[in-house]
Amino acid sequence: MTILLILLVAGVALLLGGTLYAPLIARLMGEQKSRTTPAVAVNDGRDYVPTKTPVVFAHHFASIAGAGPIIGPVLAIFYGWGPALLWILLGGIFLGGVHDFVATYVTMREGGKNLTVIARRYIGPAAFVMMLVILVAILVLVCAAFLDLSATALTSKVALSDLNMEPGQKLFRERSIVNPRTGVSEPYALIGGIASMSVIVITAFSPLMGFLYLKKKWPVWRCSILALAICAVSITIGLKWPVSVSPLTWKLMISGYVLLAAGMPVWFFLQSRDFINVHILYAGMVFLLVALVAAGLRGGAAVAGAAIPMNHWSEGTRALGPGWPMMFITIACGAVSGFHSLCAGGTTCKQLSNERAARKVGYWAMLLESFLAVCVVCCLIVGLSLGTYKSYCYPAAGSGNAVLTFAMAVGHTVNLGLGLPVAAGALGAMLLLEGFLVTTLDTAVRLTRYMIEEGWVMFFGQYDVFSRPAQTAGALADESDPAPQRIEPAGAGGLAIREPPVRYAKSATVAIPTRGVQRAILRFLQLYWVNSGIAVGLMLLLGLTNGYSVVWKIFGSANQLLAALALWVGTIWLMSKGRQYWFAIIPAVFMFATSMTMLVRLLVKQYIPGWQAGQTGMAALLIADVIVLSMTVGILALTLKNWLGKGTLTTVARPSKEMRP
Repeated sequence: MTILLILLVAGVALLLGGTLYAPLIARLMGEQKSRTTPAVAVNDGRDYVPTKTPVVFAHHFASIAGAGPIIGPVLAIFYGWGPALLWILLGGIFLGGVHDFVATYVTMREGGKNLTVIARRYIGPAAFVMMLVILVAILVLVCAAFLDLSATALTSKVALSDLNMEPGQKLFRERSIVNPRTGVSEPYALIGGIASMSVIVITAFSPLMGFLYLKKKWPVWRCSILALAICAVSITIGLKWPVSVSPLTWKLMISGYVLLAAGMPVWFFLQSRDFINVHILYAGMVFLLVALVAAGLRGGAAVAGAAIPMNHWSEGTRALGPGWPMMFITIACGAVSGFHSLCAGGTTCKQLSNERAARKVGYWAMLLESFLAVCVVCCLIVGLSLGTYKSYCYPAAGSGNAVLTFAMAVGHTVNLGLGLPVAAGALGAMLLLEGFLVTTLDTAVRLTRYMIEEGWVMFFGQYDVFSRPAQTAGALADESDPAPQRIEPAGAGGLAIREPPVRYAKSATVAIPTRGVQRAILRFLQLYWVNSGIAVGLMLLLGLTNGYSVVWKIFGSANQLLAALALWVGTIWLMSKGRQYWFAIIPAVFMFATSMTMLVRLLVKQYIPGWQAGQTGMAALLIADVIVLSMTVGILALTLKNWLGKGTLTTVARPSKEMRP
């Protein structure tokens, strides 16, 4: 019954957050459904595409969820399921949901621009450069961690004995491998190969789906039926012809795919693939919830031995490090994640057809992700004993496998609750996890491309190659702002908007003409494939030298720091509009303290000693840590200097029309 109580309390709390707290934030930020969005104003058919809210929600949720709400709780429950659940719920409602909604809304109001452009407009050009460096560094960490996790999931092997299956079974391909937990050679099931083939089939059908819902204007329900059929076919083909390759081969194959997808129109692979794949995610979450309820009604507990305790804080601290900031960093996406702001400002804000959709997509997608994290915690409580959990996730010898830990927890939960074979639940878990991983890689590489393109415009925008006529979208202006001015576009698919005068908005100037080699180089830097290639190259540079278990801590730290920065930029924007900002600045301060503490701890206790000892990959992690820390300090210093000095926020004292009584 404990499981049922957890699910009930969590569900009610998250629903209250979405129905009471989110509308309050929307009113304070000045949400207006009738105001024209960048997707409608530009509609370039590549990046700015007005799309139905359910389709955008599917893309956004599939992109933000990734492995975070699954792997994070798996790694962090060592501190006890009580602290993990409390952080997921409070974080999701008051930090993560607010962060995602604010980031989506502000980037949409600023013409579909990402956080770097907004930082330049309201803090200054130096802040833009620092923010750009931070975002590229964090995106590379995200891509590297998820690339390794994806390859791990797609090539995972499970001992047949763990699946309660006999050698010679017909469901999975087998291979004899030494079990690291027992030291004995035994048959293993190549369970990851089924998910591998499913990924290939879904990707192959993605352009067709995009063509039907966008070009042929098929209704969402019809597209959903087709998507479910594609998912079923992909799994069936995977069971019959599973793919079996090495992790390195899969990393290279995935890198090739995301290199292609990052330069294609958003509907061709990214949006349409997410729409198909999200049906596996939705179905998997419903199946997981049903299994948990059934297990709870049966009085479900750990399959053997002592269950994972509610409070394991002191033991977790001794084994993994202090619970604060460690646990708050490890559970990222389920509670609050800066990566979500990159999705919001990179692709999502360019697809919203009305302002209210920012709340429906931004806040509610975060709540759904938090509930997924709650379900993961419940599966670990039901499906694994503390001893079994440790043997999979934190073995005494060798590195742990969080992917396999999750799969086995789900397998045993499904077996206990629904009476299905452990193998069926484990396979479902693998399909669920892999669906999140590949969709996030799709988005992350594309976002890295956007950041690189923003950088080229910043550094070479004075030359004619990067110059383009400014467009005016007057309906995007805040009607209460006096004397809106026309500014030049910045970045891929740029949109010039009418906005209030801000200190650092550049005035349009005569472009410098170029010729010969200089012109050829600048045109080369404009190519989608070049910038996508840079993004993939950086991902491989870090991902081939470090596994996810090494990258996860700095990824989580930088990711949470980005959440603080996004809330900080959102606070500056709200102040400039004369609106209340307490709901953004309070979580920003907490996340600054948590993430900066963790980054300093990693630098002093792991990266500097590891680099001095000549450990592989430590130099890259050390450089990334120093870059993120130094750039963050610079942004805060610039903001405080302008805030306390002459001030960039010249409109703070004047409430906007929406806020006036």
